[in-house]
Amino acid sequence: MGLLDNKKRARIFYKYFSKVYDFINPIFYSEEMRKTVVDMAEVKPGDFVLEVGCGTGFTTYEIVRRIGEENVVAVDLTPEQMRKAIAKFPSTTFIRGDAESLPFKDNTFDASISAGSIEYWPHPALGIQEMARVTKPGGRVVILAPRKPDNPIVRKFAESIMLFPSTQQCVAWFLKAGLEDIRYVEMGPYFFWSKLVVIISGRVPK
Repeated sequence: MGLLDNKKRARIFYKYFSKVYDFINPIFYSEEMRKTVVDMAEVKPGDFVLEVGCGTGFTTYEIVRRIGEENVVAVDLTPEQMRKAIAKFPSTTFIRGDAESLPFKDNTFDASISAGSIEYWPHPALGIQEMARVTKPGGRVVILAPRKPDNPIVRKFAESIMLFPSTQQCVAWFLKAGLEDIRYVEMGPYFFWSKLVVIISGRVPK
């Protein structure tokens, strides 16, 4: 387990990191990546969408742009992060909650999205299962995860800090959650950093 694969440590880290998060995040997470995440969720006007691990609202922006603030429910564990998101999207519902125990009934949302959060979940397979549980049959679950580095030295250092799953591991978690029609793309913010993350999407069986 990495240093930040622990909810308490991750919560403390983001309490302070939230002060500069909006300046640093775009270096690693581009607008094109954000659009791809929401594209792969296949959201459409009128949908009711869950975002897990909303942070300060970077991905929330793209979801809201497509379906409106009032049709989004966003969950995060860190109040300091959420306060920034709430200021940006006052009509969105924000709930402090745990990805591995989502406070919603089965089949509540038309799609569920999580970008840049799974790396802090101690039990990522459980978090994906929870997202699938609360998504309606036919809806899609989408995760953006930092991809396991190819360089073994970089990989060892990275994994000492937090989770860096392989694309194959993400696919396995989606299959375990019972998701179908699984698709993924590996991409990054720059041509020289083109496989920084994997974005994976699966459909809840009808």
